[in-house]
Amino acid sequence: MTSRREFLEAAALTAALPAIAGTPLAHAAIPTVPAASASNPAPLGAAARHAFHHVLFDARYSQAMSAATRLDRAGASVHALSDGDITQVWLDHIGPAWQRGPAVVAGVTARPALFCLEQFALSSGLRVVFHAEHVVHANGRTEHSLLRGADRIGLTAADLTRAGQQWSARIADALATYRSQVDAPRFGRSDAALEPALPPEAQLLTSWIIAAA
Repeated sequence: MTSRREFLEAAALTAALPAIAGTPLAHAAIPTVPAASASNPAPLGAAARHAFHHVLFDARYSQAMSAATRLDRAGASVHALSDGDITQVWLDHIGPAWQRGPAVVAGVTARPALFCLEQFALSSGLRVVFHAEHVVHANGRTEHSLLRGADRIGLTAADLTRAGQQWSARIADALATYRSQVDAPRFGRSDAALEPALPPEAQLLTSWIIAAA
């Protein structure tokens, strides 16, 4: 298990990253899941319960909360990151889980949380097997980039664009389809530490899966 010193060193690296542009979206109450429609898929059922050991979400962002709510109702073990800080969730849940074995962890978070977790994952023989970025503009329009592993969960950027404001529900559905592939190619480091230039008042969220690869 990662020691407290190693945790603080990784946290220091995270603090050195450029700050996310703009102000976080207003903290919203956990939303209810709307009825199914063309842009909002039907409930997940029990799929997520079997896909992940833990799901993390950044409680500052309504889109992250929406995805987490959908996964929580499907039975996933969901944890909120207060102010994007992974410290307590790491110490209480992720660190002990990775000490026991290759637990699959997914999330919808700001970039620094993914970067910090990736550092710990590498020492446990785990990798970022799916990684997407979502640039949320001030008017609510969102641009999506799938950087790694989209084929593993059957997702495209066009799928997310078509989902419109319900893209976070589409992400939740796609994350829940992930199954470990023990014979898949072993990935190296991701580009989670690279901070893109963002338009004024835009926010950057990432969706991701960390697993054995």
